[in-house]
Amino acid sequence: METMSSMRAQLPSDVAELPPGAMLRDPSDRWSAAVTPPRGVYKLRDDATGYVMTKPFEANNPMPGAFRETCDYIVPMLNPVLKPKGQGVKKAATEAGAEASTSGKAKKEKKPAAVVEDVDPILKSKLAVGVVVDVGYVENSDKLYLCKVDVGEEAPRQVVTGLRAYVPEDVLKGAKVLTILNLKPAKLAGQTSEAMILATEFDGQVKLVGVPADAKAGDAVGAAGFTAPETYPKECKSKFWAAVQEKLSVKGGKAYYGDAVLACASGECTADAPDGSGIK
Repeated sequence: METMSSMRAQLPSDVAELPPGAMLRDPSDRWSAAVTPPRGVYKLRDDATGYVMTKPFEANNPMPGAFRETCDYIVPMLNPVLKPKGQGVKKAATEAGAEASTSGKAKKEKKPAAVVEDVDPILKSKLAVGVVVDVGYVENSDKLYLCKVDVGEEAPRQVVTGLRAYVPEDVLKGAKVLTILNLKPAKLAGQTSEAMILATEFDGQVKLVGVPADAKAGDAVGAAGFTAPETYPKECKSKFWAAVQEKLSVKGGKAYYGDAVLACASGECTADAPDGSGIK
C-alpha cells in the first residue's frame, strides 16, 4: 500500500511539503492544522491566474489556463449543445408525423363542434290554458293579486299578478287565462310567483287574453304553423321570453305571435284590444 511519505514525494515541485490536517485559508497559505485532507489530495496555485486548485479533483478544470475575467471560455464547453439561432436541424414533416403516430402521445383528433340548432324562442316558451281558482291580496300592496291558478297539474300554482288595478276580482276569479309556465320563479312583494298571466296593454288599459270557452286547464297553446316540441326547457331564459314578447300583438281581435295566431286544440286565443296592441 502506498504510504503518505511516498505520496508526498510525488507532489509537484512548486508545492512545499504540506502537513496533514491542513486547510487553505489564503492563496499564499499551504495546509494549516484545520481538517485532515484525504490521501493524495493537495493544493496547487496557478501562477497565471492566481487560481488555487485542489488536485487531483480539478485536474481537468479549464479555468486555470483559460480564466481571464471573461466568460468566453464557456462557449467551447457548451458546443455542440448550444447552437446559434436558425442552425438547429428541423425534422421533416413526414418524419415528425410518423414519430408522433408511434410515440403513443399523438394528439387526439378534435371532434367537430356541435351544431347549434337555431330554434325559434316561441318553441322554448311553455304556454298553456290556466283557470284562476282563487284570488287574494298581497299584504302591503294595493297593486298585486295573489292568485291560485289551475294549469292541469297536481296542485294549482301560486301567481302574483299586477292586474289588481285593471281587472276586478270577480272577473278574474274563475276566468280562463293564457299563462306561461316555465319562466324562472320570481319574488314579488315577498311572495313567490310560479307563472305569469298574459294580458293586452293599450292606452293605459289592460285586459286578459281570451282562450276558447271549452278549453281545459293545462291545454297547450302554440303558434299556428310551429310544431310544438315534445318537451320544453325547464326554464325559458329571460332573453328568449323577451324576444317572444316583442312579437306578441293583437290583430283582428286575435292574439298573434308574428304572423301566426296563438291557439290551442279548442280554438284560437282572442284579444279585446285595438290592432297592434302589445301582449305581456
